[in-house]
Amino acid sequence: MVPLSFIPSAGRSSQSSPGGCDGSMARWLRIFVAGLVLASVAACSSIASVAKMVIPSGNRLDWNGLTVVAAPDANQNTAVALDIVQVRDEATLTLVSGLPAAKWFASRSDLAKTFPEGLSIKSLEVTPGMTIKLAPGDFSASRQIGVFIFADYLTAGEHRVRADQLKGDILVQLGSRSFSVTALQPK
Repeated sequence: MVPLSFIPSAGRSSQSSPGGCDGSMARWLRIFVAGLVLASVAACSSIASVAKMVIPSGNRLDWNGLTVVAAPDANQNTAVALDIVQVRDEATLTLVSGLPAAKWFASRSDLAKTFPEGLSIKSLEVTPGMTIKLAPGDFSASRQIGVFIFADYLTAGEHRVRADQLKGDILVQLGSRSFSVTALQPK
């Protein structure tokens, strides 16, 4: 707290001071300084709030690219629908993180309409034996707080991988009954 004793005539009677300030002027000066102190304290907390609104939470993808490799018998010799889902807000993250692939694919159209600012979806159809390479520019440059890869397999299971923590070259391997996602180590 800023002491108010430095203000001329602070704590003195309302008689004129040698500098010409009377008591009422000193009182107004003290009130003005106190107001400035309070405003500066309030500004500090509101700057953080404004920064949160202006600068979204999360990070940008740190991927050099993504390669999808489907085994010759991937998904029991059937094409695999693959979605790379970038999530940009907490409400959408909570919802998407609990969905197995079957529910994701059944509801993705509705979710994209309900949360147009919260999701960015890259959809692929991968046939057995196929390899697809995606560049970093194939994904949203927006900040996200989560990235999920869903694979629509014929077999039961979650078939969902969270991949936002991965960096570098990302490899998605589609097997006969499930898939894996890894970051390749630089050579």
